[in-house]
Amino acid sequence: MFVVTIILAFAFLAISFARHSAPTFDEVVRLPAGISYLRWHDYRLNPDHPPLLKKLVTLPLVAEPIWPAEIGRQNIAMNQLADWRTLPDSRAVLENAWTGASVEYFQQWIFAHAFLYGVRDETIARLHRADPTVVGPYSVPGTQQLSKDDFQNDSDRLLFRARLVIVGLGVLLALCVYTWSRELFGVPAAILSLLLLCFDPNMIAHSGLISGDLAETFFIVAALYFLWRICRRVESVSLVLFLLCFAAAFAAKFSATSFIVIFWVALLPRMFSPAAWPNSFGTRFSLDGLLRRFLFVLAFFVFALLTTFLLIWAMYDFRYSAVKNGSGTGTLPIEQAVYRQAAMKSELKRVDSVTDEERAAFDARVAQLAQAKPRNLTGKLILFAARHHILPEAYLYGFAHTNMDPLMRRSFLRGHYSPQRFRSAYFWAFVLKTPIPTMFAITAAIIFAVVRRTVRTWNFFFIASAIVVFFMSITVFAAGNVSHRYLLPIYPLLYLFCGVLGAEWLRLSPTRRRIIAISAVLLIVVSSQFVFYPPWRPATIHPHYLAYFNEFAGGPWNGYRTLVDSNLDWGQELKDLRSWLAARNVTEPIWLSYFGMADARWYQISHINVPKVLGGYVLEASPYSTLEDSGAADKAVQKFLDDLRPGQYLAISATNLAAVYLGPHTRAVWKHLLRSCTYVDQVGYSMLIFRLGREEPNSGE
Repeated sequence: MFVVTIILAFAFLAISFARHSAPTFDEVVRLPAGISYLRWHDYRLNPDHPPLLKKLVTLPLVAEPIWPAEIGRQNIAMNQLADWRTLPDSRAVLENAWTGASVEYFQQWIFAHAFLYGVRDETIARLHRADPTVVGPYSVPGTQQLSKDDFQNDSDRLLFRARLVIVGLGVLLALCVYTWSRELFGVPAAILSLLLLCFDPNMIAHSGLISGDLAETFFIVAALYFLWRICRRVESVSLVLFLLCFAAAFAAKFSATSFIVIFWVALLPRMFSPAAWPNSFGTRFSLDGLLRRFLFVLAFFVFALLTTFLLIWAMYDFRYSAVKNGSGTGTLPIEQAVYRQAAMKSELKRVDSVTDEERAAFDARVAQLAQAKPRNLTGKLILFAARHHILPEAYLYGFAHTNMDPLMRRSFLRGHYSPQRFRSAYFWAFVLKTPIPTMFAITAAIIFAVVRRTVRTWNFFFIASAIVVFFMSITVFAAGNVSHRYLLPIYPLLYLFCGVLGAEWLRLSPTRRRIIAISAVLLIVVSSQFVFYPPWRPATIHPHYLAYFNEFAGGPWNGYRTLVDSNLDWGQELKDLRSWLAARNVTEPIWLSYFGMADARWYQISHINVPKVLGGYVLEASPYSTLEDSGAADKAVQKFLDDLRPGQYLAISATNLAAVYLGPHTRAVWKHLLRSCTYVDQVGYSMLIFRLGREEPNSGE
């Protein structure tokens, strides 16, 4: 009963977060992409990740009456693509972006926005009668108070139903960890492992989002569990379930490639072990002797790759071309992505790093180098696979683009900036976003494992090797920007290892066991909901689990000083901003610098879009669009500063305030402007509110 209560509490918290949060940056494109996969069997959208997760989350929407019922009706030729900002209606924007998405990366975002936030034709006509400057969806200003009936689709309803699938995967992950820990250390240990996972704010947050990270975590942990069972006893059920989970991990996210190393590292000791390796297939299938064991593991590995190969093809309908009615040779620019990746790597070896001021010259040099064929092995393999149609086109293009994208991602960590990445980034991400009681439990488990010599056992090696390989793959090969979510697969394994403490707990007297059990439950639960910084004014976490930072980081109030982007501010707080404005009866438009791809007009937030160079929403017009389009960004910023009036509100997403992706010039503008502003509040810990004009000093500034 206690186990059921913990899992139900976890599901409730994840659902609460899912219902409370606006679409995060990546969800805006993932959901329409998944719908296009299932409804139109076309894979041109969002090839950055394989389709499995996106197909799973859109299964509850199969019978939904979603606009549009069909796509590609206008059959726009590639050479007839229009500037989407000038198109008269949402259908035209959608069709135009659909055609362009097969050759231009940004078109997928335009399509996703038109799909989720497309404005109805009658709404545009009504607004045009009142304001002749409104001539299409792009020209509808943020100061217009639109209702949800003015949009083609109910994006919140679609998103929430899709997120419930991820909640289900989170529950399955919790059950997997509980089962594994119980088999290793017993029921008390399993309950501890389950508590640590189900009340981890990071796990709660990513179990409520359409996140490939949570799906990958589940598939990898489940595959490891069945691999561990196979190492104990070879049986058909474990073999089949391992093959399915192994293949699913590769069909959900490209980063699952690290599992190949884990497979061999985990099984090598089993091959050389003198202990018998039992099986359920009888004496004819004996695994006695190194040669037989090696041949079995090799054949098993080949079957795993074959299963993965078949599942990947199945995810793309066993069709090479990403475009449903495309040519057999494909349409996505795979060669261009591969050549550019090779050129970027070559140039980065020469210059080591690239500042914002040097970016234009760097891009020109890369464009020149990209004319040559790649010399690196990965690029050659991708092109070979494309020429011979070994894997689907969209999978190959996504893999090539994913390898290229991290090379130029800027990083922000504890107030410092880097053109590439910080060596200690993931150490700090772990230390600052993991609850302190959890870190004490992990440390205590390591100490007891050493004292009790658990470290010498095969079980310890199996779990530890997976943790080490995952961490090494993240710290060495992960993207430049610091994303704590890349560490998610490590956490369930650490919580599994904490089951060592359950065995120690059983050695105590009944009275001590009772006191320690109650104290542990309270510490774990309370630390997931409150951060005691300062101790006399704890910060409440629910339902802002993505913004969790522990006491070492100064709590979520100070999270923006430490890490941004998906660690804190992923565009999820528009609902909270609307509530904040309504609670204070703010009726005049606010200035908005929003980091995300959801549409503030959907949430009835009356606002004025700041210049794009300051983080203005790229899919909405602003009073400065004309100047920015003509290349006069500095004049646009100056006009923006001149238009500000005392008493107005300015809302800035933490990522835009840190200007990680906007550059030092933007940081200088914010620093200059905020000297004459008064800090007011934080919305969901990820969006900062200022009032123009200096008032009384505020300690939170």
